[in-house]
Amino acid sequence: MTTAADIRRDANAVLLPAHSDIVFGEESRVFFQSGGVAVLLGSTRDEYVARRMSAARIAFETPGDFLSYVAQAKSLAGHVLIAVDHEIGGVHRLHDLAPQLVHPTAALDMSSEEMETFGRECATAAARLGVNLFLAPVLDAVSGVNPWLLNRSLSVDPEVVAVVTSAFISGVQSCRVAATAKHFPGHHVTAEDPFDSESVTVPGTMAELELGFEPYRAAIRVGVKAIMTGPVPVEAIDPSQPASTSRKVVDLLRSEFGFTGLIISDDIDLPGTLRGRTVSDVAVEALRAGVELLLLASGPQVKLVGDRIVQAVEAGEIPEETLAAAAQKIRKLAKDLS
Repeated sequence: MTTAADIRRDANAVLLPAHSDIVFGEESRVFFQSGGVAVLLGSTRDEYVARRMSAARIAFETPGDFLSYVAQAKSLAGHVLIAVDHEIGGVHRLHDLAPQLVHPTAALDMSSEEMETFGRECATAAARLGVNLFLAPVLDAVSGVNPWLLNRSLSVDPEVVAVVTSAFISGVQSCRVAATAKHFPGHHVTAEDPFDSESVTVPGTMAELELGFEPYRAAIRVGVKAIMTGPVPVEAIDPSQPASTSRKVVDLLRSEFGFTGLIISDDIDLPGTLRGRTVSDVAVEALRAGVELLLLASGPQVKLVGDRIVQAVEAGEIPEETLAAAAQKIRKLAKDLS
């Protein structure tokens, strides 16, 4: 019989709080002790925008910082998912602690074999730090204005993106590190950054959108473990809901694409995703849509979101078995990567 404590632990298991610093404080202790499984060791907003970690972080952050955090998390939760952004030439959270490319276009001079080797080397370095989940690579083939993905996308040509990213995924996942293909269903154009705008969408017809599907099909063919949904509405599929809270987007990924792995949301607390809603209500909508692991900033809101998920289950807004299945999938991936 499922208890209230079980539901609480499942609610924490589906959350992916992002921390800009590697400090295992009281918040992390409570989270992992109460069912939390996954965490993103992230960056500051300035680092994210610059696509480069700060000089102070590079100078003073050590492998020991990662290893200490991971050890404490494991002591409380057992198997855990420790995520970072380690994109192909984009955001490099591991800075000098793992191989990186200075810009996505550097990948275009590499053969598939070289890119697979590069992915393997990145994952090997990450695994030594206790990291086992990359929120990467970026699969969006950007063909127009897109400040959000500036210096993060590989090419306007989806076929090129497919070849490079599938090779990277294969290399990464040969080392017990999971890759995440992002940001489904593709964002060829976003006029504004979802961090700055609550009205930005992905415009265009379904035919235009379908041009960018091949990188996702290729990623699924090579067995990518996770796919991240995007943060804003994609007009051709669901103009009323951001991809991360859209049942139509998730159904497309599950049915037409046949993806059975883990679905991760982009940041559910971005203005482009919130669109006037609370973070807690967005979390419920994402789970109801079929998203399984919810990315959000750390802090007091993590507990508030967990509380709201529990309330939603108790009120019948989220089926108890839906939450339990998502939590179990996350725990299984963490165990498989141990």
